[in-house]
Amino acid sequence: MSRHWINQIKSIRMQLLSMGSHAETQVQQAIEALEKLNLDRALQVIKNDDELDEMDVSLEEECLRSIALYQPVASDLRLIASSMSVGHELERIGDLAASIAQSVARLRNILVSQQQFVLPDCLKQSCHLAMEMLRESLDAFIAQDTNVCRELIAQDQKLDQLHSEIFQWLKEGIQRSPSQIDWMIEVTNVSKNIERIADHVTNIAEIVIYWVEGEIVRHQQGVDHPEESPS
Repeated sequence: MSRHWINQIKSIRMQLLSMGSHAETQVQQAIEALEKLNLDRALQVIKNDDELDEMDVSLEEECLRSIALYQPVASDLRLIASSMSVGHELERIGDLAASIAQSVARLRNILVSQQQFVLPDCLKQSCHLAMEMLRESLDAFIAQDTNVCRELIAQDQKLDQLHSEIFQWLKEGIQRSPSQIDWMIEVTNVSKNIERIADHVTNIAEIVIYWVEGEIVRHQQGVDHPEESPS
């Protein structure tokens, strides 16, 4: 393996790690904005989404350049392809974080008093689990840990269950206080975005397994995969 190729791999990994850190920060800040109905933080998340889009484009260009210049094969080619795919997943996660932040902005307009606003427990659990899954998927990529990746794929079912519970919360809330339906529906939309973040994390786990083991596990686990989010 040439020194130039080693340096190229390091450059791609550094770009991807930077992108992962940015995506993680976006999700964390979107959740914090939701919990505190912090409009300033929500607007910052929305503003920073463009940076993640630019990082995704830059990473893809670097990966394509690597393929053209060095014509990698076997595991090296899988690494480049996987890095590009993980970048796309992180960009979509950033889009979803921005969507959550937009929901926060709408909630601030809907609610007359923040005292009305209480997050359902199932959504609190979903937010915590999604953040943990995202962190673990990025750590698994660095460590090439396919065992953790398989655990993440299984954990996604738990988050799906938590998301399904939000609809019972919505139903009961509408029956109890029909006048508050607007903000409760907005919270339900947030839950959907959290669930989709976990789906993209699952995709990252599957990509890591493909890179390390050469095995395509997509569609083998009975896991739903999200549609692409608009950039």
